Amino acid sequence: MLSKTSTTCFGTSKAEAKSRGSARVERLSRIVVRIHGDSMWPTFRDGDQVEAVAGLLPELGDIVVAKHPWKSVHIVKRVKDIQPSGFFLEGDNPDPTGSEDSHNFGPIPASLIIAAIPN
Repeated sequence: MLSKTSTTCFGTSKAEAKSRGSARVERLSRIVVRIHGDSMWPTFRDGDQVEAVAGLLPELGDIVVAKHPWKSVHIVKRVKDIQPSGFFLEGDNPDPTGSEDSHNFGPIPASLIIAAIPN
């Protein structure tokens, strides 16, 4: 189980990795996210609280918390495709008008991904 905030290093000491600016150092912390709206229905419902882990690189099929590319809000969506231009995110709601996602704003860069929600 991860602590509230921890640093994980692979193959080198924490101090050495940090001093070299190694990309292999990840900052992992848990955050609680409240779901607003029904774009992730039926997986999550409006008002649900879910725990996410910051600092994880998402994989295909993962649910992520991300910064909206155009608005000052965070979004919770599923990674439907990983493209050279970024992550294609989509809501789980089968209603095509039920989610504002990459169908509207295109793939988002990894820099906008905040956390992943463990399965």
